[in-house]
Amino acid sequence: MNALRRTLFLSIALLAVDARADDRVVPLADVLRIEATVASEVAPDLAVVTLAIVREGGDVAPLTRDVNETLARAFADAKGVPGVIAANGGYSTFPRFDSRGSGSTRTGWQVRAEMILKSKDFDALGALVGKLSQTLQISGSSFEISPELRAQEGSSLIDRGARAFQDRALAATRAFGYAGYSIREVQVGSPGQSGGGRPMVVMDAVASSRSVAPLPVESGRVTLSLTVSGSLLMRR
Repeated sequence: MNALRRTLFLSIALLAVDARADDRVVPLADVLRIEATVASEVAPDLAVVTLAIVREGGDVAPLTRDVNETLARAFADAKGVPGVIAANGGYSTFPRFDSRGSGSTRTGWQVRAEMILKSKDFDALGALVGKLSQTLQISGSSFEISPELRAQEGSSLIDRGARAFQDRALAATRAFGYAGYSIREVQVGSPGQSGGGRPMVVMDAVASSRSVAPLPVESGRVTLSLTVSGSLLMRR
């Protein structure tokens, strides 16, 4: 009797599984995959300038001391400018060798250090870099989209992407002769950047003995894009 009960229970369970499996079967002819991409142009709001100091000589100790002291004064100047973030960049010490003969004879040292400046206040950053370029070299510059602006633009792109996906879904189902659709699954991408802002104008040291000219800072525009993709179950 117990064996019969177990057999009946197993049969009912299998029937239930088969019924659920049948409910999930969707004719592939009624499934359509689509995607919609939206984009917007954004002006990067964060300027980045990399400054470097390089010293060369025969004794590494005074070179390192000179680099550290110069860098410390530069950081002190940067801390006095509201809205400017200053951080250490690369720091390296390399031996220099005689380029003649075997090149195995050490002739001196090179010490190099970097500081990275970031700011949304382009005018303040340009004035500071103009001042610091008297003692440091401008080794690079670029623009970035701040996390705040990226999040703001990302929310807008998601809203637009969802609407574009729905519009395309409706147009596609009607084009294939269906009355409507339901979304089976959907994926929302992350905002991706293409292109680049116009490089910051980088000049040689522009300081005179009486005044310091600011570094001209101007960003271009970059494109942020986002793709929404998924599959539809089209209904007749």
